[in-house]
Amino acid sequence: MKWNKKYALGIAAIDAQHKQLFRLSDDLDTALQSGIRTEDLDALLIRLKQYAARHFTLEERQMADLDYAGLVEQQETHEEFVHHFSELHQQLATDGLSAGLTNLLQQELSGWIRDHVTGMDQEFGSFYKSRG
Repeated sequence: MKWNKKYALGIAAIDAQHKQLFRLSDDLDTALQSGIRTEDLDALLIRLKQYAARHFTLEERQMADLDYAGLVEQQETHEEFVHHFSELHQQLATDGLSAGLTNLLQQELSGWIRDHVTGMDQEFGSFYKSRG
């Protein structure tokens, strides 16, 4: 997926981080097309972990500050994301690089963007905009 202005929540820092996630997904797609190596995938998963730590903290803080009713659901999905991608990283360390793993990672990351960033997060964006 490519970033589109319609995905913007109107919170500059969160929007910038969402754009970064789209770039990470693009980086994965590019690496897969050019022949990804284990160290490339490892580095990408580390970047994804760092992204998640920064982004989820900021996003959840914004939601808490505004008493957003969907905060707990957001926190739960964020925890699932961290857990799931940590498992994929562990699988890479244990089993090595495989087509199955890279395909799964690509599907999971694009699914997260589709379902969470352009879906669930949009609900918060609407709430944020309604608060003025």
